[in-house]
Amino acid sequence: MPRGRGGWRRARRVITIAGAVALATSAAALAGAGTGNDPPDPGGETVGALIDRLGSADFQTRETAAAELQAIGPAAVDALLAAAETATDLEIALRARWIVEAIPLEMPHDSPEVGRLLESYNGRDLDRRVRVMHRLLRLDDDAGIEALARIVRLERSPEGAQLAAALLAREWRPGDRWWPAIGRHALVGLGRSRRPAAGFVRALVEFSVADSAESRGAALAAAAEALDALERPPGSAGAEGDAEADAEVDDLVPARNEAGNARQTLVRCLTRMLLAEGRRDEALALVGRHLDGARQATNTKQAASRTVDWLAWATEAGIPEIVDRIEAAEPGLPAAEPLVGWAAAAAWRARGNADRAAALADASFAAHRRPAPGRDILQLIQAAIFLARQGCEEWAVRCYQAVLADPRSSMREYAYTAVMGAEYLHELGRDEEAAAFLGRLFAPGPGQRDVNAEQVLGEIDRDHRAVLARMQYFASCAAATRGDRVEQRRLLENALREQGKEIDSLIALHGLADNTPDQQADARRRVNEALRQIENEIHSLPEEPNPLNEWAWLAANTGGDAEKATRYSKQSLVKSFDSSSYLDTLAHCRAAAGDVAGALRWQTLAVRQEPHNVMIRKNLSRFEALAGGAAEPAR
Repeated sequence: MPRGRGGWRRARRVITIAGAVALATSAAALAGAGTGNDPPDPGGETVGALIDRLGSADFQTRETAAAELQAIGPAAVDALLAAAETATDLEIALRARWIVEAIPLEMPHDSPEVGRLLESYNGRDLDRRVRVMHRLLRLDDDAGIEALARIVRLERSPEGAQLAAALLAREWRPGDRWWPAIGRHALVGLGRSRRPAAGFVRALVEFSVADSAESRGAALAAAAEALDALERPPGSAGAEGDAEADAEVDDLVPARNEAGNARQTLVRCLTRMLLAEGRRDEALALVGRHLDGARQATNTKQAASRTVDWLAWATEAGIPEIVDRIEAAEPGLPAAEPLVGWAAAAAWRARGNADRAAALADASFAAHRRPAPGRDILQLIQAAIFLARQGCEEWAVRCYQAVLADPRSSMREYAYTAVMGAEYLHELGRDEEAAAFLGRLFAPGPGQRDVNAEQVLGEIDRDHRAVLARMQYFASCAAATRGDRVEQRRLLENALREQGKEIDSLIALHGLADNTPDQQADARRRVNEALRQIENEIHSLPEEPNPLNEWAWLAANTGGDAEKATRYSKQSLVKSFDSSSYLDTLAHCRAAAGDVAGALRWQTLAVRQEPHNVMIRKNLSRFEALAGGAAEPAR
């Protein structure tokens, strides 16, 4: 049990008993607010006076004020939250929070699924509350958006409210076809909330529907004001030496760390708004301030990591010239921090300066390979992964190849790079090279290492037969590209002899156009057997998302049970929120069920997570063609 909770529980019981009838009235009143029609505001002066009385020295005065505020219900929520978050009188702050926590999140018009999620929300730790937010965000037909916005309004901590607001804000892009419906639902849930987090979301919705430069400018100003309020340290509600206050602050430390990420999301959303309005200089200045802050981290590695993150995001957002700010402040930084150098190279590449980009890439590559204190092969692997995500294909492959060629690489690093590099080359459609990467583990050639594949792959949690099957599958894809159907079939059979549930091989074999009826029946039998095996894994490993994803992917791509595949795919996303590959799977499940519009939406979300993933983008293009129109441009 978290430290200090006993005292909280006792105090809440006193208030609940004193105001039981008022609580029932409060719940009923809030139910009426669910449609966006809050009851008439009794007046800020009345509510303010009652809140002041919560700090009275007289016990009965405090109890009466609490009961009256509970009876007012949702019309008092915003003022109560402000008091809970900023009041310097501890008694007022604590009692205001207790009253708000007693107001239910659920509304009578909520769907059963939304109701169940909200029932599981209160009283949970931050991690579990965030999981509920994730699920509300991704319910079909935007069924959870109003409730998520309601959390922005009623969440007991300002940190939690910011997280909910950030989840809503990250859904917006200029011209997004799904945002108008999300915005409408969000406004209902926000009600009259004056919280800065709610103010940001409301300003974003207003910006997205504004029909004049003047109204968009007003919305931008409101969003900036809300963000400024969020970035200021909140007013202290505690007093020195108070055990209850200390315990509550201690409980919220993880939430404060998460809130930092939420504020970053909101900063980036405001930057996109400024760019959409053509206010590029202001967008650059906003990102620049945060980039400067990233460089001020006391930990050198942390400073470099944050710098790379901001620079990579700015490049993706369309303002790669932010790199000038880094180079002007610390011209020697890319050489000292190779990953920063790669990010700078990617920025110059996006600016169309190929010579400058190549020079920085070469310098970063050389710096990686120079022995230096604290510099190791793992950093080169990290560079390859980063460059792949940035769409810098040749640079990424160059780094993967360098790890395999470097005698300093441990056997674990060698094996991990062969597996990761092969998957990336397959994603690029370079299947001959992908098979050759894995071939280094099983049949090393001149100048390559002699590897005990079974042992070293086991050390990185890979089954050597599964990896060998994967190599055969990549070779079969290369044969298909050459038009050699006989060789493709032979290699697929080889892959499935190594591992009967090599999923992509099963899908490819099932889909061969020249299958005879007997071959098709055999392929179907193999698919069903693999589904049975994966189902056993799902039951034996209930917390693992990957078996759920594998079952859904195999079924969706072989004419299996699309409804069950969709259910399993959604469960995998509950356990691994917004994983790009899992979103891709769910899109295929929706397409298999005939819901092309749903497939398009989920695939668009997958592209947002990995905008340079070649396969995911190809799948988006395919769903666009099926839908007969263009989707939102991937960003």
